[in-house]
Amino acid sequence: MYFGLDTLRDITDIEEWKQAYTAAIEQLDLLYQEEGRLYYSTYAEGIQSERLREIISIKHSLMANVSIAMELARKTKTFEKDPIWKRRLEVFLFKMRQESLDSQGELVALQQKLQSELLESSFTVEGKEYNLGSVHSTIMENPDRELRKRLFEEAKKVGARNEALFRELVQTRNKLAMELGYQNYYHFRCSLQEMDMDGYMVEMRELLKNARHRSEYWDKRIREKFGYKDLHHYDQYFAAFNYQESSKAGLFKAERIKEVFTGALNSFGLSVDDLPLRVECLEIPYGGFCINIHPTDIKLVINKRDAYSVYVSGLHELGHAIDGVYSSYQYPELYRFYSSIAAEGVAELFQTIATDKKFLLEHFKLDETTVNQLLEQKELMDIKMVKMNFFYSLVEYELYTNPERDMQVIADECYKDVFGAEGEAFHPASEMFYMENPAFFQDYNFALAIREMILHTFKINSPYGKREVFRELVEKYMEPNQLYTWQERVSRLCGEEFTFRYLKRALGKGEMK
Repeated sequence: MYFGLDTLRDITDIEEWKQAYTAAIEQLDLLYQEEGRLYYSTYAEGIQSERLREIISIKHSLMANVSIAMELARKTKTFEKDPIWKRRLEVFLFKMRQESLDSQGELVALQQKLQSELLESSFTVEGKEYNLGSVHSTIMENPDRELRKRLFEEAKKVGARNEALFRELVQTRNKLAMELGYQNYYHFRCSLQEMDMDGYMVEMRELLKNARHRSEYWDKRIREKFGYKDLHHYDQYFAAFNYQESSKAGLFKAERIKEVFTGALNSFGLSVDDLPLRVECLEIPYGGFCINIHPTDIKLVINKRDAYSVYVSGLHELGHAIDGVYSSYQYPELYRFYSSIAAEGVAELFQTIATDKKFLLEHFKLDETTVNQLLEQKELMDIKMVKMNFFYSLVEYELYTNPERDMQVIADECYKDVFGAEGEAFHPASEMFYMENPAFFQDYNFALAIREMILHTFKINSPYGKREVFRELVEKYMEPNQLYTWQERVSRLCGEEFTFRYLKRALGKGEMK
């Protein structure tokens, strides 16, 4: 099933060719919409569908079709002076390259086997059964440090059991990427994101060096507050999200999240009743997720848990939802094959609403002292998240660069490298996101840098209540989506080229260099 794309090479009239291509893309996007709805049913309702396997097979058949790719590549030269059509075909060809590799039969079989092993893994600690998803949420929120440690150790055992299988997946991905002329799979994925991974590594080293003083300051405060001698991997997320007592004092009820979302949207002059958002609070093993099926069909699921961190992640996902509503659907492939860096930039900007003083006072029964404590916690969360994002991306980078090495050793070395402390880290083969969303974690740090650029440009602490800023964000950044690269959109909005400078300043509390 090629949706008519295989007939394009036989069409000589350029206008007829454009019409045939557009019709084919519109039909293809209906398949992606169906896939989105099925994934929503899987994650939100636990409904498994064999149709997903069929869709993967159909997509591979199309995306791996060499003659279609060659025809589209030829037409990019024909449209050299037509930037819209040239960009449409370039974005589609990027996606063809990725999916033709990622949907290879041997790769899909390995990935699905590994996913099943991780999803079905469970263990009992203190009389309660845990899976890897519930381990993640417990480590983020549970104050019982001994429990967090035991769960961490059990999760590492799961990773160790699956290391050989994960290594086979990594090596297979590398082999397929090298056949396309790339150094390894990680470089392949980064090239499709239009980013320089080696440059990112240099930037992160500089950023962490600049932030060392503030990072040490917060680590000292965390050790004093919780009575820890050392900070371990299972302490990092917990400390970032639960440093202030108010974050777990029952002030942030999950049942109020729709009401609070309504208030946030009203501050932009939006009515939640006029937006195609379906918001649900469900018991899921992570903060939340958003699936943008179509600008008229956005699914948003938030963890049904009473915690400040749920509101932080909830507002992040709300940013994804708003991005999905306002991104243009004029060219469906540009809507569907979005830049995750650009999308995460919007989400990270919306997440700052959780530390907006006016927002907190208007929507929660908090006194000034509590609000100021939460505002102070923002710096802690930012430093920890940048370091965790860099850590995860560094581990994955090393896995693909040196796939024969012991994975636990790689993770432990990277933990010491980033956090400056000895101690065992997670086992990479226990982390589902490495299977499902490879080469992704650095995107969050690019997004945080975009966020800081926007905050600096408009001289704001968050977009809450800033209607003019919101309108510019929609017009110059969200609506164009992949018509422009993520760097071009940043430049259009901020008036300067992308830079880590402002993120470095925010974390280091020092002068820009």
